[in-house]
Amino acid sequence: MRAHEFTVQEGADFYGYYKTKDGMYSYPKNMEFEIGHVSNVTARSILSTIGLDADFENTSPYPIDEFLQVTSKWLRDNEGYSDTDYDNVQAVHDEAMRFKKQHPEITHVGFN
Repeated sequence: MRAHEFTVQEGADFYGYYKTKDGMYSYPKNMEFEIGHVSNVTARSILSTIGLDADFENTSPYPIDEFLQVTSKWLRDNEGYSDTDYDNVQAVHDEAMRFKKQHPEITHVGFN
């Protein structure tokens, strides 16, 4: 296959998850997303910026309350700055808060 014959579908979406009875992670079927698809590099950058494991492809989702504590602290510590990192952390923080409010069954968040 030649390079021009295929496209790479790279990137990640930020999801809210809950554990099913069999211990698998799932997400609410009627869940809506307010932040868009991001590159893998951006997803890794967000996670490493807030001090979490950036290898999202090989790690489990993060407990939502822990994630919100980490993002809240990072946003407080970096208040007054307006850059891409701050905007990205604010976006996932707001999305996690919205998930928690609209879907109380969600216990974890992460990129997929």
